[in-house]
Amino acid sequence: MGKPSDNPLSLQQQQQHHLRQHPRGHDPTPSIPYRDNPDDEDQHDDLPPLYTEHEDFSAIGPVNPLLPRGTEPLVAPFGHDSDATTAYYLDSRLDSDPDFLADHIRRLAVIPPRPSVRLRGTHRQRRRQRSGDKSHLSGDDVVVDFDVRIDLTHLLYSDIRRQQSWRAIVTAGNFEKVRRGTVFPDRAPGFGGAPCPGAVEEQLDEGGVPGLERWCHRYCASSSPLRCFSLQRRIVGWDWDLIRRRLEALVRATNYRGHAVVSFPVGNARADVYSDCRTNRYRLTGWIRFVFYVSLLFVLSWPWLFFRTRRWETVAAEWYVSRPTSVPGRREYAAGVSEESWYNLWAPAIQRALLERRDGQLDQADLERARGQTFTAEREGSVREGVQTAMGVVNRSFGWGGDEC
Repeated sequence: MGKPSDNPLSLQQQQQHHLRQHPRGHDPTPSIPYRDNPDDEDQHDDLPPLYTEHEDFSAIGPVNPLLPRGTEPLVAPFGHDSDATTAYYLDSRLDSDPDFLADHIRRLAVIPPRPSVRLRGTHRQRRRQRSGDKSHLSGDDVVVDFDVRIDLTHLLYSDIRRQQSWRAIVTAGNFEKVRRGTVFPDRAPGFGGAPCPGAVEEQLDEGGVPGLERWCHRYCASSSPLRCFSLQRRIVGWDWDLIRRRLEALVRATNYRGHAVVSFPVGNARADVYSDCRTNRYRLTGWIRFVFYVSLLFVLSWPWLFFRTRRWETVAAEWYVSRPTSVPGRREYAAGVSEESWYNLWAPAIQRALLERRDGQLDQADLERARGQTFTAEREGSVREGVQTAMGVVNRSFGWGGDEC
């Protein structure tokens, strides 16, 4: 159908022409495949980069958004207690190198405590047999009416995106009763405490309160095989009693008749550095402790460990929620939120969660729900929300959560 060529070649002539150019035994050079972008021709032949070129990213592991880069602990924790309040560390370098121990303690001080508010309400209910006969009662059951928690970690940061906070490492004063390489708390030697060999002369030469480096030297120089150096994380500048009174009044305002408890649990409140020995590894291993509890061997082992372990509880990391200003009676807050401001912000959401008998942690979504800024588009969600609101009104009118007589 197309325009015929002026000098057409037959199929046989084309084959003979090809054989003359490429005799047998000589393969023709393969043609280069067509690519859309000629500049990328050589890139497809390159091997992927070696993993060693990215050691900086592979070595850091998971990143904690609350920790500045380069301040991770030098030693990974050996374990934690059941409620994630205390972390345990064991390493031979922490027992013999005071500079390594001091650097490790400074890095542990950067890890923030995790304060929170918890409101828990319970009441007692009579347990009945399956027959349903009220005359056959078998005891009381504790029923949890609500258990809500609110995290307060953000109050510790002046700029949480840049991990900026108000914190400081402090050591125990000479007149404070703490464990100074002893079994029982006591004051410093020469200040009302029991004298120790060389302790009074060292304290007089220093003429002040020992710092972190001095306590690390004393810990590493101790000859006791069972030792523990502790770092406590304290929260300063927050009126917990004021928040407790406000929340207790808020619970009573819902006409709740059960037993309400307002508490302030703090996670990451402590870090214990134990001397690296077999005894300390056994005492911190979960299944070994379980065996001792079941077999009642802890009755003998616990007193022996208590009196044999020398403890240093002289260093603390203080995290300041607020600090005084030059104006008497006024304080400036790290996050810009005072106790009254926090209560006014969360009171509607907390009260709504109590009436809904919630069990869990409250977040930003609960604040928006309490303010009425979010609405469910689905009919089912709207009906459920209306029923919960109606039940809350009934509970506030007639009372709820009382013990059964």
